[in-house]
Amino acid sequence: MKDPADIFTKRGTPLILIVSRVVLIGFFVFALLATLLEWFPSNYLSVYWFAYLIAIYLAAEVIYYQFNQRGINLAFAFPLLFAIVLLNFFSILLEAQDRVPIINRAEHFASFVLFAYIVWIFFLKYLPQKVWRDHPYYTSLLVLSITSLAGVGNEIVELFLDKGFGTNTVGAGYDTSMDLLMNTLGSGTFLAVQLILYEGGFFSKD
Repeated sequence: MKDPADIFTKRGTPLILIVSRVVLIGFFVFALLATLLEWFPSNYLSVYWFAYLIAIYLAAEVIYYQFNQRGINLAFAFPLLFAIVLLNFFSILLEAQDRVPIINRAEHFASFVLFAYIVWIFFLKYLPQKVWRDHPYYTSLLVLSITSLAGVGNEIVELFLDKGFGTNTVGAGYDTSMDLLMNTLGSGTFLAVQLILYEGGFFSKD
C-alpha cells in the first residue's frame, strides 16, 4: 500500500504537500476577506484570529523544514492541519465553545491526531529500528505518554490565560475533562490505526 505522502513530483516535492498548501492558502485568502469584509455575524473573526492561524501555519512549515532536513517526511501533516484550521473556523464562527461544543471536541481530537503523527514519525526516525520492529506497543506507549503530557500542559496554559484575562470559561462544566478525553482519544485512535496496519502487514516488519 503506497503512502500518499510518498508520491512526489519530478522535482521531489510530495504531491500531497503541494495540494495541501494550495488549499490552505485558498482558505487563508477566504478567511482574511471574511474577516475584513465582515461576511459573517461574528465578533471572533478578527485580525488577531487570522494572525493566529497564520502563525500556526508558519510554525508547521518550520517544523516540516526542520524534519525534512533530517530526512523525515511530514507532508501528510498538512491535510490534517487543514482539517484543524477548518474546524477552528467553524468553532469560532458558531461560538462552539458555548453553543456547539461537539465542534470544539472535534478540534481537540483532530489536533492530537496530528500531534501523535508528528511524535510517531519522530520516534520512527530516532529510535533504533529494532525497538520499533520488536516493540511497536512500547513505541506507542511513549507517543501516548508525550501527547498526554502535552494535553495536560495545554490545559494548564489555558487555565492561566483564562484567569489572567478574566474570561472564566475554563473549568465551566466538564470542559477541561472533555478536552483531555478528546486529546487522548485523538492520539489513541491514531496509534491504534498504526498498530492495526502494522499487524496487518501494511508496514514492513523487517
